[in-house]
Amino acid sequence: NQAKAAWRANSIWSAASPAPCVHPYLLNKGILPNGARLHKDSLVLPVMDFGLNITSLQFIQEDGIKLLLSNGRKRGCFIPVRDNSAYCATKDTNLIIICEGWATACTLAHDIPKALVLAAIDAGNLEYVAVTTRCLFPSANITIAADDDRLTPGNPGATKAKAAALAANASLVLPDWPDDSPKHLTDFND
Repeated sequence: NQAKAAWRANSIWSAASPAPCVHPYLLNKGILPNGARLHKDSLVLPVMDFGLNITSLQFIQEDGIKLLLSNGRKRGCFIPVRDNSAYCATKDTNLIIICEGWATACTLAHDIPKALVLAAIDAGNLEYVAVTTRCLFPSANITIAADDDRLTPGNPGATKAKAAALAANASLVLPDWPDDSPKHLTDFND
């Protein structure tokens, strides 16, 4: 099933056109397309393994609803912020940042352009991506940029990010909120 989903993902990705800068999700998040493509009205993002094979796709609708391609492999995979050639060109990078979502990754990549930034898709996948990253880049400075789900019991974003940082011998950072910031803010894009 995963092999069929990967074939379908590659087919959809190949047929998709470059995403316009005026896509409502990009405007709402204040980010550029960063390699995203457009499939129907949704942004489409490649979910990749560390061999740079597309294993699945993430679709982001105009209203921000996110969907993954059915049966596609996610565990241990990531969404790159830049295209594959940029990822390959930075394989000797000394700074790697791993976060949950793609919009957060785009914000971090913009703010820290020399970093290789990977979106792990969700909190449950952070540890898998972080441990694989550590194996492939044993001497890199790896940082987990956590979501701060402070309104959710147990703060799963911070909790899973801490576990990922410990498992991969990585640093951990959380957003530093100003005192007057709205409580619903959770990530570095916010």
